[in-house]
Amino acid sequence: MARSSSAPAPVPLGSLTQPGAREGARCQMCRSERVTRISMELTDGSEVDFTHCLECEHRTWQHGDEVLSVDHVLSRAKRTR
Repeated sequence: MARSSSAPAPVPLGSLTQPGAREGARCQMCRSERVTRISMELTDGSEVDFTHCLECEHRTWQHGDEVLSVDHVLSRAKRTR
């Protein structure tokens, strides 16, 4: 199956430690660039970005421009039986 030219290239394993992996990511509290940012899909299918600041320990969950509470993320990640 051919890839569409608009599809993003796969992110290589270890991408958090590669040069440029954190470009543009900043802490919302202290504005530090020393952050870990992970994009993931929750159980309900929604995509979120988790950002953790290595300077001030602030953590955020975002869906697009919307900042989500931890409770909101946990409710979306809950498995139904």
